[in-house]
Parts: sequence; structure tokens; C-alpha cells
Amino acid sequence: MAEQQTVETAIMPFKVQQLVEIIMERKQLDYEDAFDYLYHSDGYKKLFDKEAKLWYMSGLSIFEMIEEEKTSKKNNSNVLLFFSFCLEKYKLFSHLSAEETLFIFQKYHVFDYLSNAFEMLHTQGELYIMEEIDEFIKMRKK
Repeated sequence: MAEQQTVETAIMPFKVQQLVEIIMERKQLDYEDAFDYLYHSDGYKKLFDKEAKLWYMSGLSIFEMIEEEKTSKKNNSNVLLFFSFCLEKYKLFSHLSAEETLFIFQKYHVFDYLSNAFEMLHTQGELYIMEEIDEFIKMRKK
């Protein structure tokens, strides 16, 4: 038996497409990571709240709400530990001093990248993370 169509279910594919496109552009993610980023947010779950009616908001407004949510969650010791891990491991990976590594992380906004990609990256292996950071820095240098 098919589920009865509601405003939320009718508009949701369009809203998700819009949000994924915004996330891909703003976060420089491919579509799979953008879907993951969206689906692992409280903002996505709130889209289905009939009382909130968030589906009427612009995609950009919903994206900003999700960004605020993710930023507030990341201001904790787990993220600080992840930043420390990445700095120390990237220092060894790149054969740089601590000062040089910190300078590069600051200059190319690597901490912002790590913060925004925290949910996905912190579950990966060390080599994968180092290669992702290295690729991010190379892209920022261009």
C-alpha cells in the first residue's frame, strides 16, 4: 500500500537536491559526501517536523541552520583531539616542523576543513586522513 502524499513528502526530493547542491558547492564535497553530510544532521530530521514547516525555508537558510548546528557540536574536546592528531600526524607525513605545519594549517584554513568534514574524516584511517589533508592543501594552493 502506497504512503499518502503530503506536502513534506512531495517537496522533500526537491529540497534535498537543493541542499546537496549547496553543500557540494560550499563544502567542496562530491555528491555522496554531501548526502552523508546532510543526512547526518539534526536539520535534515527537522525537515520532517510538520509543526516546524522548515521545508518552506530556502535551501540556503536550511544549509546555514545545519552549519550552525554542526559548528556548535564541534566545539568540544573530541574535535580538539582530532585537530591535534591531524597536526601531529601531518607534521610527520610531510616532514615539516610543528611551526611549519601550523602555519600551513592556518594559511590554507585546514582547521575549517577538518571541522566541516569531522563527521566523515574522524572515522577514517590515518593515511586516508593525511592524503585528504594533503589534497585539500594542494587544491587551496591553486
